[in-house]
Amino acid sequence: MQSASKSKSLPPPVGGWNTRDALADMPVEDAIVLDNWFPTTDKITVRRGITSHATGMSGLVETLVEYTPLTGTSKLFAVNDGNIYDVSSSGAVGAAVVTGLSNDRFQQVQIGTSGGQFVFICNGADTPRTYNGSSWANSTISGPTIANLVWCNLHQRRLWVGEVNSLTAYYGGTNAIGGTFSSFSLAGIAKLGGYIMAMGTWTRDAGDGQDDVAVFITSEGEAIVYNGTNPSSASMWSLVGVFRIGRPIGRRCMIKAGGDLIIVTQDGFIPMSAALVRDRSQTEIIALSQKINKAVNDQVRDNGDRFGWQPFLYPKGTQLIFNIPQGNDEFNQFVFNTITGSACRFTGINAACWAMKGNEAYIGGNGVVYKYDDGNSDAGTNIEWDGLQAFSYFDTPQTVKGFKRVEPIFQSDGNPSAAVELNLDFQIKTFEGVTVESPTTAALWGIAKWGIGLWGSADQVYRGWRGVRGYGRAAAIRIRGATTSARPSWISTNFTYTPGGQL
Repeated sequence: MQSASKSKSLPPPVGGWNTRDALADMPVEDAIVLDNWFPTTDKITVRRGITSHATGMSGLVETLVEYTPLTGTSKLFAVNDGNIYDVSSSGAVGAAVVTGLSNDRFQQVQIGTSGGQFVFICNGADTPRTYNGSSWANSTISGPTIANLVWCNLHQRRLWVGEVNSLTAYYGGTNAIGGTFSSFSLAGIAKLGGYIMAMGTWTRDAGDGQDDVAVFITSEGEAIVYNGTNPSSASMWSLVGVFRIGRPIGRRCMIKAGGDLIIVTQDGFIPMSAALVRDRSQTEIIALSQKINKAVNDQVRDNGDRFGWQPFLYPKGTQLIFNIPQGNDEFNQFVFNTITGSACRFTGINAACWAMKGNEAYIGGNGVVYKYDDGNSDAGTNIEWDGLQAFSYFDTPQTVKGFKRVEPIFQSDGNPSAAVELNLDFQIKTFEGVTVESPTTAALWGIAKWGIGLWGSADQVYRGWRGVRGYGRAAAIRIRGATTSARPSWISTNFTYTPGGQL
């Protein structure tokens, strides 16, 4: 006697991208592939695009500098081809405000002084520059070899700087951006040698205060932590400890996120709070990126020496973004939801650098500064999205099933135009290509008409059964598409199958 058909509904892969777990042991809420889908608490949604903001430059924009005044509107500058341009307004750039730079790869910090708010930038090759809200000037720091300054940080109201290939840091007076800086050597503390790659401030109570500690990261993977406000006073400056982490990746290897300091290392994206209480051998357990550490490690191996690694916090989009160079002026991003911790990968956003201006995010591209998270295309080109959900046994791992139909359910502001493929028993198929369809006013997908239901005030629910055929104990659905207009969300998938393998 023929078995009766059964139906089952699976949630979308809101658990995010997973390269850690075995395919046969991966939670169904996770995804084997999750490109340009951003996971939220109840659905996954195709990311927004980028739009052109400032044009007229040549080659990669490798640094973006934000200046925030005490009152008024923020300004944004782009460093490109040895010049600095004001890109605060959209359109073609005017004349460069600084020229003759040796390289475009600057580190930056903003500091308030008695003379106002300043941005300080340094690149290890040129005299550092400062900006005061109206004009750029050469730095007046004395003490170190000024053109060799390559990193900077603001800690306990003091500007700290360091030279290329050096274990000596320099610090200024309280609220001072120039003048004589004093030296502070880590040569007797850094047991592995190397040089200071970067310095950060770990805000342990999620707010600026006296308990903020200074974190020096060396090129060999030591985190040297000091507590205090005045390095010239033994009673006001003390060593907390020296901790082993993976070697840092690039000068822009740290970012503050909430009350923590996230460090980009060869072992993954490591929160400082966890590094201090765990041995390096347990890095994968403590890494923010633990679920995708295999992908991170692959990228470090293949692209760790390339310029463009940068962590970036985008509060408006609840995104913590890690920019990863691919070569040939191409970049990917590993992106985490700051609420859920779920991860995904963005492709097609070729950003050499990231910065905020007010609440908006901007990226440096090839001769163009783009506004991020704007529109439904990448400056007019398709956003290609691809999601392969984890395999499910449908509650009966020992039973072969004959799969008949699948019904992905979307919420979208236009036709999702998605291609769907069934994968069986952990064999992952690769799409040959994506058919991109123009958006329509009716809810159509392929040639089959879908039912339409209102959802909120703008989006509709797109649903419709698709015929599939295949035998297997486990199955997974893969959904792929491309768009320059619609922005679908994947909210559920229904399956119909026959236990015992009958079709």
